Amino acid sequence: MLRTFLAILVPLSILLCTEPVSAQSEPYKVFDTRPVVTQGPYLVATSGTTATIVWLTDAPSHAAVRYAKGAGLAPSALTQVAEPDRHGLVPVGLRHVVVLIGLEPGATYSYQIVSTRVVKLKAYWPDKGRSAESEVFQFTTLDPRKPTAAFSFVTDTHEDVNRIRELNKAIDWKTSEFLIHGGDAFHWVDDEDQVFRLWLEPTIAALGHSTPLIYVRGNHEMRGPFARSVFDYVPTPEGRFYYARDAGPVHLIVLDTGEDKPDDTNVYAKLNRTTAYRATELAWLREHVRTEPRVASAPFRVIAMHQPRWGWLADGNAAWIAAANEARVDLVIAGHTHKFSYEPPNDAHGYHLVVVGQDQVARVDAWTTELTVTVTALGGKIVHTVTIPRALRRQLLR
Repeated sequence: MLRTFLAILVPLSILLCTEPVSAQSEPYKVFDTRPVVTQGPYLVATSGTTATIVWLTDAPSHAAVRYAKGAGLAPSALTQVAEPDRHGLVPVGLRHVVVLIGLEPGATYSYQIVSTRVVKLKAYWPDKGRSAESEVFQFTTLDPRKPTAAFSFVTDTHEDVNRIRELNKAIDWKTSEFLIHGGDAFHWVDDEDQVFRLWLEPTIAALGHSTPLIYVRGNHEMRGPFARSVFDYVPTPEGRFYYARDAGPVHLIVLDTGEDKPDDTNVYAKLNRTTAYRATELAWLREHVRTEPRVASAPFRVIAMHQPRWGWLADGNAAWIAAANEARVDLVIAGHTHKFSYEPPNDAHGYHLVVVGQDQVARVDAWTTELTVTVTALGGKIVHTVTIPRALRRQLLR
């Protein structure tokens, strides 16, 4: 529906600005037309040194972000500019992704998005329009040097906008540094309109333009005609659904548990290749555990993933549990089952396993000496609290 509307709107906007306004001052025609931001901007998977900013416009445009370190800066003070390019070309479209790099951990930045209309993308002398500039927003990068961290976790919202709004009301946004969505935002994914209307719009309304979203892919996001495009709306600089972030005393590892059935299950019509994908992910996890200094030095290690049993795996989940045990993971937080459960460390795994229910919010608070997970139901009733002390020995098993 959104794409159909834009297909009608874009030609109409061209008809309404047939005369260029600055043909003599530019080497190409510039029409008196500006794009309108229809979604965002919102932040995805911010790290200590990067920030990924996403937004949509109603007409084809190219994008930039002006920014500078400092809170509450005026537009004139935003002296740094980030513009995306892909294979030597500036992207032109309705969806815009700009990654800021080389940022300072724990610093607050002011930023402004800029969208410049492209009326007609010709081989030579494309017709341009004017730029639309947003107001100035701000964000703070993550900081591994901080002695504390706090974040919230929700999961399995399954296209229920009212559920999303109620979960958002239960979150203390003033103290949550970021939100993790644990996957299954949808039953399956049909189109862009669904992605925003039934998930990102109500989520962004709570996140604002400052609090980052960290997304964990669920198995239902692997289904539907638009499943192959989901990453475009929650992109990461790493270019994949699994990666790591450092927030205060927490080393956070985000994993993708894939589907819950084998690739040759008939309902997938031989269009899934999760076996090879998960093998590559496991190799990454093992290498990350072996080579990343923060795995050993951080007071706490947390894995966020969708399926608590690590998803369907041809060889079972023993290798994944072994990798988590080698890393001395303290907490695995997941969803998928739609109901709360908790398992303390046992003979099979050395981590606390917290599974968050569909209508619950998990709040994680970490200090250098302990980490607490509080799971709360809608209405405010505390479902469970677990406090994990920092272990005395933090050397990796060799």
